[in-house]
Amino acid sequence: METLTALIVIFILAIVPMLLYALVLWWMDRYEKEPLGLILASFLWGAIPAIIFSLIAQLVMDIPISAMGPGIGYELVGSSLIAPVTEEIFKGIALFLLLWRFRREIDTPLDGILYGGLVGFGFATTENFFYFLSAYEMEGLGAALMLAFFRAVLFGLNHALFTACTGLGIALARTSPHREVRVIAPIMGLLAAMTLHGIHNFGATLASLTCWSLLISILADWGGVLALVGLIILFSVRERTYLVRYLDEEVREGRIPAEDYPVICSYWRRVGRRLEVLLRGDLRHWKRLGHYYRVASELAFAKHRLETVGADADTRRHIGQLRRDLERLQR
Repeated sequence: METLTALIVIFILAIVPMLLYALVLWWMDRYEKEPLGLILASFLWGAIPAIIFSLIAQLVMDIPISAMGPGIGYELVGSSLIAPVTEEIFKGIALFLLLWRFRREIDTPLDGILYGGLVGFGFATTENFFYFLSAYEMEGLGAALMLAFFRAVLFGLNHALFTACTGLGIALARTSPHREVRVIAPIMGLLAAMTLHGIHNFGATLASLTCWSLLISILADWGGVLALVGLIILFSVRERTYLVRYLDEEVREGRIPAEDYPVICSYWRRVGRRLEVLLRGDLRHWKRLGHYYRVASELAFAKHRLETVGADADTRRHIGQLRRDLERLQR
């Protein structure tokens, strides 16, 4: 019974913090919520395939470096070089697949950060579970709880931070009008993810010799998180300017009623309007309003992409479909 209780506690410690972080990140994507299926797929990719493939690659790459023999040098190579490279590549595959199969869903740089962060949270969930389980088997539940503080609280955002860099690079490639950016941004994003990951692991590995090295990991992780939050705020403000600018034409042409325009352009007015409907018990209208706001936002972002990236047949078709969707929702 004691073992079962410990397993339940470990499972909760592994998954609940990551789900809460993922919900906060999802909330930050205010104006155009991404499809639930892709959100779940991103999280699950990080939690299962990325873990499995990374482990296999690390086992293979461990064979040549094992000749170094046990010691801090061997540990540093494995944790600071091999682990960041393999894990960020296999986490990043999900984002490249999104760009290939669901490129329409990457409308702004914020979308890349969202999907990358979700993959990272999924990866951290599975990794934390096995680390906590190992600590429990070796030293008991107290050790698992102590480790949970470090991995789920102090460093709980690190995997999301790393893979969000890859996602940001991919999203910049998708939304930039410059050919050089479209080529370089994904590479730079992946390299940034590997570098931050390597710095974190370097400091954490050296902590076995001196606890002060943990400051390297703390400064790198939280400095990166603060920078990323700043970018999220910047991109969110820019998204609102796209709504104000590109939906004005839709109001003039009658696809969006004039009274809806200020509501669509304000996140908090949207929340207030939907809450008002929900409190009346009209779930159908509440759901339709969410769809209506999402279509309007997606239309604004598509028009921005058409203007900045250039003429694109797929984007033009998408804009036409979104306009028909708006007209249908009005009827």
